[in-house]
Amino acid sequence: MLGQMASQNMQMVVRSYLAFLLTGSYAAVGTIALASAVPGIALALVGGAIADRVARRKLVIQIGQVVNATNALAVGFLLFVDALTFELLLVTAVVQGTSMALMMPSRQAMLPSLVPKDQLMNAVALNASGMNSMRLIAPALGGFIFEGLGAAWVYFLMAGLYLFAGLFLIRVPEVYRETVSAGSIRGEARAALRNIRDGVDYIVHSPVIGPLIGINVLVVITAMPYMFLLGGFVQDVLDAGADAQGILLSISGVGSLVGSLVVANLRPERRGAMFLLGSAFQGLMLFFAFAISTSVMMMAGFFLLMGLGQAARQSLSNVLVQSYVEDAYRGRVMSVYMLQFNLSQLGAFLVGILAAVAGPRFALGATSLALVALAMGAFLFVPRLRNLD
Repeated sequence: MLGQMASQNMQMVVRSYLAFLLTGSYAAVGTIALASAVPGIALALVGGAIADRVARRKLVIQIGQVVNATNALAVGFLLFVDALTFELLLVTAVVQGTSMALMMPSRQAMLPSLVPKDQLMNAVALNASGMNSMRLIAPALGGFIFEGLGAAWVYFLMAGLYLFAGLFLIRVPEVYRETVSAGSIRGEARAALRNIRDGVDYIVHSPVIGPLIGINVLVVITAMPYMFLLGGFVQDVLDAGADAQGILLSISGVGSLVGSLVVANLRPERRGAMFLLGSAFQGLMLFFAFAISTSVMMMAGFFLLMGLGQAARQSLSNVLVQSYVEDAYRGRVMSVYMLQFNLSQLGAFLVGILAAVAGPRFALGATSLALVALAMGAFLFVPRLRNLD
Protein backbone atom coordinates (compact mmCIF):
# COMPACT_ATOMS: atom_id res chain seq x y z
CA MET A 1 0.00 0.00 0.00
CA LEU A 2 2.83 2.40 0.83
CA GLY A 3 4.43 1.85 -2.58
CA GLN A 4 1.16 2.29 -4.45
CA MET A 5 0.08 5.38 -2.50
CA ALA A 6 3.50 7.02 -2.86
CA SER A 7 3.24 6.64 -6.62
CA GLN A 8 -0.37 7.86 -6.78
CA ASN A 9 0.43 10.95 -4.69
CA MET A 10 3.40 11.82 -6.89
CA GLN A 11 1.11 11.52 -9.88
CA MET A 12 -1.34 13.95 -8.24
CA VAL A 13 1.42 16.55 -8.53
CA VAL A 14 3.02 15.67 -11.83
CA ARG A 15 0.16 14.69 -14.16
CA SER A 16 -2.06 17.71 -13.48
CA TYR A 17 0.94 20.05 -13.59
CA LEU A 18 2.06 18.55 -16.92
CA ALA A 19 -1.45 18.84 -18.37
CA PHE A 20 -1.62 22.54 -17.48
CA LEU A 21 1.96 23.07 -18.68
CA LEU A 22 1.18 21.45 -22.06
CA THR A 23 -2.09 23.31 -22.64
CA GLY A 24 -2.49 26.20 -20.20
CA SER A 25 -6.13 25.13 -19.80
CA TYR A 26 -8.13 24.14 -16.69
CA ALA A 27 -10.52 22.32 -19.00
CA ALA A 28 -7.60 20.18 -20.23
CA VAL A 29 -6.62 19.33 -16.65
CA GLY A 30 -10.22 18.30 -16.01
CA THR A 31 -10.25 16.24 -19.22
CA ILE A 32 -7.22 14.26 -18.04
CA ALA A 33 -9.11 13.47 -14.84
CA LEU A 34 -12.19 12.50 -16.87
CA ALA A 35 -10.13 10.16 -19.06
CA SER A 36 -9.13 8.22 -15.97
CA ALA A 37 -12.60 8.37 -14.45
CA VAL A 38 -14.67 7.00 -17.35
CA PRO A 39 -13.18 3.46 -17.45
CA GLY A 40 -13.12 3.48 -13.66
CA ILE A 41 -16.84 4.17 -13.49
CA ALA A 42 -17.71 1.79 -16.33
CA LEU A 43 -15.68 -1.13 -14.94
CA ALA A 44 -16.06 -0.64 -11.18
CA LEU A 45 -18.74 -3.30 -10.75
CA VAL A 46 -16.76 -5.67 -12.95
CA GLY A 47 -13.87 -5.23 -10.52
CA GLY A 48 -16.25 -5.93 -7.66
CA ALA A 49 -17.52 -9.10 -9.32
CA ILE A 50 -13.91 -10.23 -9.78
CA ALA A 51 -13.22 -9.58 -6.10
CA ASP A 52 -16.19 -11.72 -5.02
CA ARG A 53 -15.72 -14.55 -7.56
CA VAL A 54 -11.96 -15.00 -8.05
CA ALA A 55 -10.30 -17.04 -5.31
CA ARG A 56 -6.91 -15.37 -5.66
CA ARG A 57 -7.52 -11.68 -5.04
CA LYS A 58 -3.83 -11.14 -4.40
CA LEU A 59 -2.92 -12.21 -7.96
CA VAL A 60 -5.43 -9.70 -9.39
CA ILE A 61 -3.77 -6.90 -7.41
CA GLN A 62 -0.26 -7.93 -8.44
CA ILE A 63 -1.21 -7.95 -12.14
CA GLY A 64 -2.69 -4.48 -11.72
CA GLN A 65 0.52 -3.18 -10.14
CA VAL A 66 2.58 -4.48 -13.07
CA VAL A 67 0.23 -2.72 -15.52
CA ASN A 68 0.54 0.53 -13.54
CA ALA A 69 4.33 0.24 -13.48
CA THR A 70 4.49 -0.32 -17.24
CA ASN A 71 2.19 2.65 -17.83
CA ALA A 72 4.33 4.96 -15.67
CA LEU A 73 7.49 3.71 -17.37
CA ALA A 74 6.00 4.56 -20.79
CA VAL A 75 5.21 8.13 -19.71
CA GLY A 76 8.71 8.50 -18.26
CA PHE A 77 10.27 7.35 -21.53
CA LEU A 78 8.12 9.75 -23.58
CA LEU A 79 9.15 12.61 -21.31
CA PHE A 80 12.80 11.56 -21.47
CA VAL A 81 12.84 11.74 -25.29
CA ASP A 82 10.67 14.88 -25.29
CA ALA A 83 7.85 13.15 -27.15
CA LEU A 84 4.98 13.44 -24.66
CA THR A 85 1.86 15.15 -25.97
CA PHE A 86 -1.42 15.92 -24.26
CA GLU A 87 -3.12 13.20 -26.33
CA LEU A 88 -0.62 10.54 -25.19
CA LEU A 89 -1.01 11.67 -21.58
CA LEU A 90 -4.75 11.19 -22.09
CA VAL A 91 -4.22 7.59 -23.28
CA THR A 92 -2.09 6.71 -20.24
CA ALA A 93 -4.82 8.14 -17.98
CA VAL A 94 -7.33 5.74 -19.58
CA VAL A 95 -4.99 2.78 -19.05
CA GLN A 96 -4.49 3.58 -15.38
CA GLY A 97 -8.20 4.18 -14.81
CA THR A 98 -8.94 0.74 -16.24
CA SER A 99 -6.27 -0.97 -14.14
CA MET A 100 -7.36 0.69 -10.91
CA ALA A 101 -11.04 -0.13 -11.49
CA LEU A 102 -10.31 -3.84 -11.87
CA MET A 103 -7.73 -4.04 -9.07
CA MET A 104 -8.88 -1.81 -6.21
CA PRO A 105 -12.05 -3.70 -5.11
CA SER A 106 -9.91 -6.81 -4.55
CA ARG A 107 -7.42 -4.77 -2.55
CA GLN A 108 -10.15 -3.28 -0.35
CA ALA A 109 -11.88 -6.62 0.12
CA MET A 110 -8.68 -8.31 1.36
CA LEU A 111 -8.30 -6.19 4.50
CA PRO A 112 -11.14 -7.64 6.63
CA SER A 113 -9.78 -11.16 6.05
CA LEU A 114 -6.40 -10.19 7.53
CA VAL A 115 -7.53 -8.91 10.94
CA PRO A 116 -10.11 -9.95 13.58
CA LYS A 117 -13.44 -8.19 13.21
CA ASP A 118 -13.10 -6.33 16.52
CA GLN A 119 -9.87 -4.77 15.24
CA LEU A 120 -11.24 -3.71 11.85
CA MET A 121 -11.73 -0.02 12.74
CA ASN A 122 -8.17 0.18 14.04
CA ALA A 123 -6.82 -1.62 10.96
CA VAL A 124 -8.68 0.60 8.50
CA ALA A 125 -7.55 3.73 10.33
CA LEU A 126 -3.93 2.55 10.49
CA ASN A 127 -4.12 1.71 6.80
CA ALA A 128 -5.32 5.29 6.26
CA SER A 129 -2.41 6.50 8.40
CA GLY A 130 -0.02 4.76 6.05
CA MET A 131 -1.76 6.35 3.07
CA ASN A 132 -1.57 9.76 4.71
CA SER A 133 2.10 9.31 5.57
CA MET A 134 2.67 8.97 1.82
CA ARG A 135 0.58 12.11 1.28
CA LEU A 136 3.02 13.77 3.67
CA ILE A 137 6.20 12.61 1.90
CA ALA A 138 5.46 11.76 -1.74
CA PRO A 139 3.97 14.99 -3.17
CA ALA A 140 6.85 17.15 -1.92
CA LEU A 141 9.38 14.58 -3.14
CA GLY A 142 7.69 14.40 -6.55
CA GLY A 143 7.57 18.19 -6.82
CA PHE A 144 11.26 18.63 -5.96
CA ILE A 145 12.33 15.87 -8.38
CA PHE A 146 10.18 17.50 -11.07
CA GLU A 147 11.88 20.87 -10.56
CA GLY A 148 15.38 19.46 -10.02
CA LEU A 149 15.71 16.51 -12.42
CA GLY A 150 12.66 16.68 -14.65
CA ALA A 151 9.26 15.01 -14.81
CA ALA A 152 10.63 11.86 -16.49
CA TRP A 153 12.51 10.85 -13.35
CA VAL A 154 9.37 11.20 -11.26
CA TYR A 155 7.63 8.68 -13.52
CA PHE A 156 10.61 6.32 -13.42
CA LEU A 157 10.43 6.41 -9.61
CA MET A 158 6.67 5.84 -9.76
CA ALA A 159 7.18 2.75 -11.91
CA GLY A 160 9.64 1.37 -9.36
CA LEU A 161 7.20 2.03 -6.51
CA TYR A 162 4.38 0.17 -8.27
CA LEU A 163 6.70 -2.83 -8.73
CA PHE A 164 7.69 -2.53 -5.08
CA ALA A 165 3.99 -2.68 -4.14
CA GLY A 166 3.42 -5.82 -6.21
CA LEU A 167 6.55 -7.52 -4.85
CA PHE A 168 5.69 -7.02 -1.19
CA LEU A 169 2.26 -8.59 -1.67
CA ILE A 170 4.11 -11.91 -1.79
CA ARG A 171 4.30 -11.75 2.02
CA VAL A 172 0.57 -11.08 2.41
CA PRO A 173 -1.30 -14.34 3.12
CA GLU A 174 -3.82 -15.32 0.46
CA VAL A 175 -7.26 -16.20 1.77
CA TYR A 176 -8.65 -18.78 -0.63
CA ARG A 177 -12.38 -18.83 -1.00
CA GLU A 178 -14.75 -21.31 -2.59
CA THR A 179 -15.82 -20.07 -6.01
CA VAL A 180 -17.93 -21.47 -8.79
CA SER A 181 -16.16 -23.86 -11.10
CA ALA A 182 -15.17 -22.58 -14.50
CA GLY A 183 -17.72 -23.28 -17.18
CA SER A 184 -18.39 -21.98 -20.64
CA ILE A 185 -17.55 -18.39 -21.46
CA ARG A 186 -21.25 -17.66 -21.94
CA GLY A 187 -22.10 -19.25 -18.59
CA GLU A 188 -19.39 -17.28 -16.80
CA ALA A 189 -20.57 -14.05 -18.41
CA ARG A 190 -24.15 -14.71 -17.28
CA ALA A 191 -22.96 -15.54 -13.77
CA ALA A 192 -20.88 -12.36 -13.64
CA LEU A 193 -23.83 -10.21 -14.77
CA ARG A 194 -26.08 -11.88 -12.19
CA ASN A 195 -23.38 -11.27 -9.59
CA ILE A 196 -23.29 -7.56 -10.47
CA ARG A 197 -27.10 -7.27 -10.47
CA ASP A 198 -27.34 -8.91 -7.04
CA GLY A 199 -24.73 -6.51 -5.69
CA VAL A 200 -26.62 -3.46 -6.95
CA ASP A 201 -29.89 -4.80 -5.50
CA TYR A 202 -28.18 -5.31 -2.14
CA ILE A 203 -26.86 -1.74 -2.06
CA VAL A 204 -30.17 -0.20 -3.15
CA HIS A 205 -32.27 -2.10 -0.59
CA SER A 206 -29.87 -2.02 2.37
CA PRO A 207 -31.17 0.43 5.00
CA VAL A 208 -27.60 1.39 5.99
CA ILE A 209 -25.25 0.66 3.06
CA GLY A 210 -27.45 2.40 0.47
CA PRO A 211 -27.68 5.79 2.24
CA LEU A 212 -24.05 5.56 3.35
CA ILE A 213 -22.78 4.95 -0.18
CA GLY A 214 -25.12 7.62 -1.55
CA ILE A 215 -23.98 10.43 0.74
CA ASN A 216 -20.35 9.38 0.35
CA VAL A 217 -20.62 9.67 -3.45
CA LEU A 218 -22.06 13.20 -3.21
CA VAL A 219 -19.48 14.26 -0.63
CA VAL A 220 -16.55 12.93 -2.65
CA ILE A 221 -17.65 14.69 -5.85
CA THR A 222 -17.30 18.00 -4.01
CA ALA A 223 -14.43 17.12 -1.64
CA MET A 224 -11.75 15.81 -4.01
CA PRO A 225 -11.61 17.82 -7.29
CA TYR A 226 -9.18 20.30 -5.74
CA MET A 227 -6.42 17.65 -5.81
CA PHE A 228 -6.59 17.47 -9.61
CA LEU A 229 -6.87 21.22 -10.23
CA LEU A 230 -4.32 22.37 -7.66
CA GLY A 231 -1.49 22.31 -10.23
CA GLY A 232 -3.24 24.89 -12.39
CA PHE A 233 -4.21 27.02 -9.37
CA VAL A 234 -0.63 27.08 -8.09
CA GLN A 235 0.74 28.16 -11.47
CA ASP A 236 -2.02 30.57 -12.44
CA VAL A 237 -3.04 32.22 -9.15
CA LEU A 238 -0.04 31.83 -6.83
CA ASP A 239 2.61 32.01 -9.58
CA ALA A 240 4.52 29.06 -8.09
CA GLY A 241 5.97 25.78 -9.37
CA ALA A 242 5.48 22.04 -8.95
CA ASP A 243 7.58 22.06 -5.77
CA ALA A 244 5.07 24.45 -4.13
CA GLN A 245 2.19 22.19 -5.19
CA GLY A 246 3.99 19.21 -3.67
CA ILE A 247 4.58 21.09 -0.42
CA LEU A 248 0.89 22.02 -0.15
CA LEU A 249 -0.24 18.41 -0.63
CA SER A 250 2.39 17.21 1.84
CA ILE A 251 1.25 19.72 4.46
CA SER A 252 -2.32 18.52 4.06
CA GLY A 253 -0.86 15.04 4.57
CA VAL A 254 0.44 16.13 8.00
CA GLY A 255 -3.10 17.01 9.07
CA SER A 256 -4.49 13.82 7.55
CA LEU A 257 -1.88 11.67 9.30
CA VAL A 258 -2.69 13.21 12.68
CA GLY A 259 -6.41 12.84 12.01
CA SER A 260 -6.19 9.20 10.96
CA LEU A 261 -4.14 8.31 14.05
CA VAL A 262 -6.82 9.94 16.20
CA VAL A 263 -9.51 7.93 14.42
CA ALA A 264 -7.50 4.73 14.98
CA ASN A 265 -7.88 5.24 18.74
CA LEU A 266 -11.55 6.23 18.82
CA ARG A 267 -14.22 4.07 20.41
CA PRO A 268 -16.82 2.74 17.92
CA GLU A 269 -19.41 5.35 18.88
CA ARG A 270 -21.07 8.18 16.90
CA ARG A 271 -18.90 7.44 13.88
CA GLY A 272 -21.62 8.56 11.47
CA ALA A 273 -21.80 12.01 13.08
CA MET A 274 -18.01 12.36 13.09
CA PHE A 275 -17.87 11.39 9.40
CA LEU A 276 -20.35 14.11 8.44
CA LEU A 277 -18.84 16.81 10.66
CA GLY A 278 -15.34 15.97 9.42
CA SER A 279 -16.57 16.34 5.84
CA ALA A 280 -18.10 19.74 6.60
CA PHE A 281 -14.89 20.92 8.29
CA GLN A 282 -12.84 19.85 5.27
CA GLY A 283 -15.13 21.85 2.99
CA LEU A 284 -14.89 24.96 5.16
CA MET A 285 -11.08 24.88 5.19
CA LEU A 286 -10.97 24.30 1.43
CA PHE A 287 -13.22 27.33 0.93
CA PHE A 288 -10.86 29.56 2.91
CA ALA A 289 -7.82 28.10 1.13
CA PHE A 290 -9.08 28.82 -2.38
CA ALA A 291 -11.20 31.92 -1.76
CA ILE A 292 -8.82 34.12 0.24
CA SER A 293 -5.27 32.71 0.03
CA THR A 294 -2.77 35.04 -1.60
CA SER A 295 0.43 33.04 -0.97
CA VAL A 296 1.64 29.47 -0.69
CA MET A 297 2.31 29.91 3.05
CA MET A 298 -1.19 31.25 3.73
CA MET A 299 -2.74 28.39 1.79
CA ALA A 300 -0.54 25.88 3.62
CA GLY A 301 -2.12 26.85 6.96
CA PHE A 302 -5.61 26.11 5.69
CA PHE A 303 -4.42 22.87 4.05
CA LEU A 304 -2.97 21.67 7.36
CA LEU A 305 -6.37 22.04 9.06
CA MET A 306 -8.19 20.71 6.00
CA GLY A 307 -6.22 17.46 6.31
CA LEU A 308 -7.79 16.77 9.71
CA GLY A 309 -11.30 16.84 8.25
CA GLN A 310 -10.24 14.84 5.21
CA ALA A 311 -8.81 12.08 7.44
CA ALA A 312 -12.06 11.85 9.40
CA ARG A 313 -14.08 11.70 6.19
CA GLN A 314 -11.94 9.06 4.47
CA SER A 315 -11.23 6.79 7.45
CA LEU A 316 -14.70 6.82 8.95
CA SER A 317 -16.57 6.37 5.67
CA ASN A 318 -14.40 3.33 4.93
CA VAL A 319 -14.75 1.74 8.35
CA LEU A 320 -18.53 2.31 8.40
CA VAL A 321 -18.97 0.55 5.05
CA GLN A 322 -16.62 -2.29 6.06
CA SER A 323 -18.42 -2.72 9.39
CA TYR A 324 -21.98 -2.87 8.08
CA VAL A 325 -21.61 -4.76 4.78
CA GLU A 326 -22.32 -8.49 4.60
CA ASP A 327 -19.19 -10.43 3.72
CA ALA A 328 -20.77 -12.15 0.69
CA TYR A 329 -21.26 -8.73 -0.95
CA ARG A 330 -18.09 -7.06 0.30
CA GLY A 331 -16.19 -7.00 -3.01
CA ARG A 332 -19.10 -5.56 -4.99
CA VAL A 333 -19.95 -2.99 -2.32
CA MET A 334 -16.32 -1.91 -2.05
CA SER A 335 -16.17 -1.58 -5.85
CA VAL A 336 -19.00 0.96 -5.66
CA TYR A 337 -17.34 2.60 -2.66
CA MET A 338 -14.09 2.88 -4.62
CA LEU A 339 -16.01 4.68 -7.36
CA GLN A 340 -15.37 7.73 -5.21
CA PHE A 341 -11.90 8.16 -6.75
CA ASN A 342 -13.29 8.05 -10.27
CA LEU A 343 -16.25 10.24 -9.39
CA SER A 344 -13.87 12.77 -7.88
CA GLN A 345 -12.13 12.89 -11.26
CA LEU A 346 -15.51 13.38 -12.96
CA GLY A 347 -16.07 16.20 -10.47
CA ALA A 348 -12.65 17.60 -11.38
CA PHE A 349 -13.69 17.69 -15.06
CA LEU A 350 -16.85 19.65 -14.25
CA VAL A 351 -15.05 22.01 -11.87
CA GLY A 352 -12.31 22.45 -14.48
CA ILE A 353 -14.89 23.59 -17.02
CA LEU A 354 -16.34 25.98 -14.44
CA ALA A 355 -12.84 27.30 -13.64
CA ALA A 356 -12.19 27.93 -17.34
CA VAL A 357 -15.38 30.01 -17.52
CA ALA A 358 -15.62 31.73 -14.12
CA GLY A 359 -12.08 31.51 -12.76
CA PRO A 360 -10.38 29.03 -10.38
CA ARG A 361 -11.17 30.89 -7.15
CA PHE A 362 -14.91 30.94 -7.84
CA ALA A 363 -15.03 27.34 -9.09
CA LEU A 364 -13.09 25.76 -6.22
CA GLY A 365 -14.64 28.04 -3.59
CA ALA A 366 -18.18 27.23 -4.72
CA THR A 367 -17.42 23.50 -4.79
CA SER A 368 -16.07 23.68 -1.24
CA LEU A 369 -19.23 25.43 0.00
CA ALA A 370 -21.32 22.74 -1.71
CA LEU A 371 -19.41 20.14 0.36
CA VAL A 372 -20.24 22.03 3.58
CA ALA A 373 -23.92 22.22 2.62
CA LEU A 374 -24.14 18.52 1.73
CA ALA A 375 -22.44 17.31 4.90
CA MET A 376 -24.39 19.57 7.25
CA GLY A 377 -27.64 18.82 5.44
CA ALA A 378 -27.10 15.08 5.96
CA PHE A 379 -26.13 15.67 9.60
CA LEU A 380 -29.30 17.64 10.31
CA PHE A 381 -31.84 15.77 8.20
CA VAL A 382 -30.64 12.15 7.86
CA PRO A 383 -30.60 10.77 11.43
CA ARG A 384 -30.03 7.23 10.14
CA LEU A 385 -26.52 8.27 9.09
CA ARG A 386 -25.87 10.67 11.97
CA ASN A 387 -26.60 7.97 14.55
CA LEU A 388 -24.41 5.21 13.08
CA ASP A 389 -21.88 3.75 15.53
